[in-house]
Amino acid sequence: MATGNIGEEGFRWFIGVVEDRDDPLKLGRVRVRIYNVHSEKKSLVNTSELPWAGVLNSINSSSLDKIGISPTGMQVGSTVVGFFMDGNDGNNPMIMGTLAGVPGNDQAKHDVCSEAREVNAVPKSYNGSGRVMEPNSAFAAKYPYNKVIRTERGHVIEVDDTPDKERIHIYHKSGSYSETNNVGRKVDKVVDDHFEIIVKNDNVWVGGNVKVHIMGNVDIMVEGTYTVESKGNMRFKAPRIDMN
Repeated sequence: MATGNIGEEGFRWFIGVVEDRDDPLKLGRVRVRIYNVHSEKKSLVNTSELPWAGVLNSINSSSLDKIGISPTGMQVGSTVVGFFMDGNDGNNPMIMGTLAGVPGNDQAKHDVCSEAREVNAVPKSYNGSGRVMEPNSAFAAKYPYNKVIRTERGHVIEVDDTPDKERIHIYHKSGSYSETNNVGRKVDKVVDDHFEIIVKNDNVWVGGNVKVHIMGNVDIMVEGTYTVESKGNMRFKAPRIDMN
C-alpha cells in the first residue's frame, strides 16, 4: 500500500517484544518480534531477520545535535507499542512507547521500579562514629508522586513530590549518593576517594557548629598566609603538637 506521500498509507499499529537493541547505527533502534506479524518460532523468523524499528523520542529531547535524552532505555524483553510508517506493507516499524505490567500477577516481577511504588529498594549501609554519624534515608515516598529513573546496573535518580516528604536523591551503585530531604537537609556520601577542585576562590559560611572526625592523618599545605581568628577560646586536645 505504498504511496507517494507519507501519511497516506493508513495507520496500522502493533504490539511486540524487543529481541535486539545492539543498533549498529546507535540511534536507539531495536528489533521487535511483532504479534501476528512475525512467527513466534525463531526457526522460521530469526532475530537477525527482524527489521530495525525506529524510536519516537519525547518532546523533551531535541533529537538534534546530540542534545536531549538518549533513546536507549529499552531492554531485550521490553513490550512495545508502535506503528508501521509504510502502512500495510509492514516493513518500516516505528516504536511509540513501552508497556509496563505485572507478569503472572507476581509483585516481585512488577515492571515499575520499587521506589515509585512506595518501596525503598536502594541497598544503603549507614556509617559514622564519634561526632559524625550518617543519618538514615529520608525516603517516605507515596504513589504516584515519586518520579524515578533506575538503570539496569542499579543507579537511581529520584525526584519525589510526596506532600511534606519532598526529596531529591541521586544514588550510584557503589553506595555513593546525594540526598536532600523536605526541609533542605543534604547528605553527601562518597564510598571511595573524593576530589574537589576549585580553580578560583572558595568561600564557606556555616551558620551553626562544625564537627569533623578524621580517622587517619591530616596534611595541610598553604602557599600563602595561614590565618586563624577566634572570637572565643581556642582549645587543643592532643597529646602533643609537633611544630617541626
